[in-house]
Amino acid sequence: MKRLLILIVFLSWGSIGFLTAQVPDSTNFRLYLLCKTWGYFKYFSQHKCELQWDTLLNTTVNQVLVSDDNEDFNAALMGMFGKVGNNVNSTNPYPWPDTNLNYDNSWIYDPAFLETTRDFLDTFSVHIAPDTSACLVSFNDYSTPGYYSYINFLDDPLSETINLTNEANRLTYMFYYWNIIEYFFPYRYLMDQPWDSTLIQFIPQFRDATTAPDFHITFLKMVTKINDTHGFTSSSVLNSYLWGGSYLPKIYFIRIDTNCVVAKVQGIPGVSKGDILTHLKTIPIKDIEDSLAQYIPSSTPAAFYRDAYYEMMKGTQYTNLSMTLRDSEGNSHTVLAQRTVSPTGWYAFRDDDWPDFSYFITDCDYGYVHMGLLEAEEVPAMYEALKDAPAIIFDIRNYPNNTLWDLGPLFFEQPITSAIYYSPALMPGSYYLPGWYDKDNDYYNLGSWFNPDAYAGNVYILVNEETQSQAEYTCQYLSHHPNAKVIGSQTAGADGNVSFLNLAGGIYTYFTSLGWYYDDGYQQQRNGVKIDTVVRPTIAGIRQGMDEVLLAALDCITGVDEPLKAECLGLTVYPNPANRQLTVSDQQTTGNLSIANCRLSIIDLFGRVVKEIPAIDIPGKVDISDMPDGIYLLRMHNNSGFEWTLKFVKADR
Repeated sequence: MKRLLILIVFLSWGSIGFLTAQVPDSTNFRLYLLCKTWGYFKYFSQHKCELQWDTLLNTTVNQVLVSDDNEDFNAALMGMFGKVGNNVNSTNPYPWPDTNLNYDNSWIYDPAFLETTRDFLDTFSVHIAPDTSACLVSFNDYSTPGYYSYINFLDDPLSETINLTNEANRLTYMFYYWNIIEYFFPYRYLMDQPWDSTLIQFIPQFRDATTAPDFHITFLKMVTKINDTHGFTSSSVLNSYLWGGSYLPKIYFIRIDTNCVVAKVQGIPGVSKGDILTHLKTIPIKDIEDSLAQYIPSSTPAAFYRDAYYEMMKGTQYTNLSMTLRDSEGNSHTVLAQRTVSPTGWYAFRDDDWPDFSYFITDCDYGYVHMGLLEAEEVPAMYEALKDAPAIIFDIRNYPNNTLWDLGPLFFEQPITSAIYYSPALMPGSYYLPGWYDKDNDYYNLGSWFNPDAYAGNVYILVNEETQSQAEYTCQYLSHHPNAKVIGSQTAGADGNVSFLNLAGGIYTYFTSLGWYYDDGYQQQRNGVKIDTVVRPTIAGIRQGMDEVLLAALDCITGVDEPLKAECLGLTVYPNPANRQLTVSDQQTTGNLSIANCRLSIIDLFGRVVKEIPAIDIPGKVDISDMPDGIYLLRMHNNSGFEWTLKFVKADR
């Protein structure tokens, strides 16, 4: 099996469209109907707790594989039906759940089913009703240490030994996963192609996947079809044979317009922030992006590029990755980047220039909260420090630490409804009906309270492609604050509790299993959160060290993007961007203002004072050669009581 970048050269597999109407006398189509029939019986049979379902499937798959015609196929089905037994009328059924998201049995009328088979299916279907069975699938009660899946699949394992050289074993594995998604993935209707079409597409691929690498890669490609950023899938086989290893060079790329742009780099000579990656190992980056689309489960384009630009760099420790980049002058150059850090080390490198503190009050008198650092026990002290600030920025371009439950009672007078959600009909001791859901809202999710002194200032919420799941819900809830504004770019578009499967052969896979929407019905899955002001990084901003999303929030707070008092008085700074020295000039001609003996403070976008100048006559010069590239505020005071603020950029050109 070749490494990933070699695969990219030779393979350009894309989505293949299938019509659901197939010729019945086809082994693949019979297997398609068997998969659907088996899952239907497994989850809706009144005898579900009495059978070893994967063993039954494995036996029937073998029979279908040797069926010569449609009559043999129906005979195999009737043999399976006889072992299952039919449903009978329920004398005391439980109430039906609210909403049907995934249940559809229209396929039982396919002409491939002979009359006897269809009669059995009709009787079975008529007598489906909610019951109390929890023998296969249930809500997780979290009593199993270390098991945090939202839906509990521990009592529904693949007990058959998975011998990948056995065709029936491979198909049993595939059908097991396909039916879990069929009935327990609440966003099945949002997939790019119908889940039935995916089943038809992948049956021949799994039949041909006779080696572990082929099987694991085929499984990952199938997972990608659910279009869910929570669909993370891993195995040692995938790591070795698809990605080639887990080590990365210290370089971080982001998507800007249609370009793959260096956002951060360390220890790779000849590469600067803002350089555009054009080739990896001489392969155009566009070809790599297209090829990776079949291996990256993602709900939104933002999440896809985030993950693709990470995965494409992986390989064996201390190996080199050839990169061709275009610099700010338009010149192309090729460098070798050595893979030196593990995933943990790479994320530490990427994030090491974030603030050292989880929250602070700034010289600009606004509050800043880094939600990825803020811990629940810090929330009371954070609020005490920031509650009088006219504005608080919540930076959620990260993953929070379950702090929303502590923040809500401080920022809202009483509970609110920010979301409606659909939970699977698996209520303990009540009913069990896969594919059906109960609709509810989050009014009491954070508890009950009444706080007439809730925070009344402005709330700015920063988001981007790193904002996912709990981060998206945190944004969603805080965005309902009466003075809130969400600023940034498309988020990962995957919210709702996650379930996972620990499958034979060492494959781990996840999926979203709770349907989650805004209170007005807005669909967050595959869209991301609602954004009031869309702000995306620019290549120019990256090159100048700007955090343009944070800058947009700061503009809202300070108004420095509007005509400033300083500018009205004739004050300016130049050059802007500046490199080593900044000149503050007085261009006003009224002669009525003395601006001698000014005190200057230079403040970064996190509100931290990076330089103090006790006294300077204007016009005057300020040495900024020791400051990192970025965007700053120059705040000036004089003895007459005047105060001015100007914005400038430090860029090492």
